[in-house]
Amino acid sequence: MALLLTPQIIEGAYEFLRATPPFRNWKLPHADEVTFVVSRHKMHVGYHRGSRRKIYSHEIGISSACVGHTNTLLRTMAHEMIHQHQQRQRTDTPNTEHNAEFLRLARIVCRHHGWDEKEF
Repeated sequence: MALLLTPQIIEGAYEFLRATPPFRNWKLPHADEVTFVVSRHKMHVGYHRGSRRKIYSHEIGISSACVGHTNTLLRTMAHEMIHQHQQRQRTDTPNTEHNAEFLRLARIVCRHHGWDEKEF
């Protein structure tokens, strides 16, 4: 049976991961400061959108067309949380989806959570 995604389930995945290493040391915003969206995109499993204006705004979307299991939800959320962290730290690279730092952080996240970094 497929996992029925809701914004509340996506938020729960975010807060769970935020409490685990390495995320707990990254000072990511509480879920109340993030908008969680269920998308239906067939090509993008997840996304993070943020703004660097005076107040950071963050939106994390997870595709119900691509995510049907808890493990997939958690891996996708972790991936988007790396993007969120990089944007907050201003270490993302314009016009580049995954820079060297993203790949380094992904290896650390995968090591902590037992995921295959090649699949991540």
